[in-house]
Amino acid sequence: MGNEPIVYINPLIRWAVHPADTGRIAYIEGIAGPQVLPVENEVIVRPFLVDPLTRQPVPVRVVEVQKRWDSSRNGDNLVVVVAREQ
Repeated sequence: MGNEPIVYINPLIRWAVHPADTGRIAYIEGIAGPQVLPVENEVIVRPFLVDPLTRQPVPVRVVEVQKRWDSSRNGDNLVVVVAREQ
């Protein structure tokens, strides 16, 4: 016990920028990316997480993955909090 995979019900992945990086990462609505849930401390690049000036994707580090149950949609909300990779 303890190594069983986590099962999510009807998951929805949402993205948030860590407060320390507000203004250093822009989120572009409507651009799809891989629906693979990253793990904490992983460095990833997504087409919708971009540099605010160049609008080019930037490497970000996953700071935290928050799991929240949403009873209004009968599913899990997974909030991936990211910070700019230095």
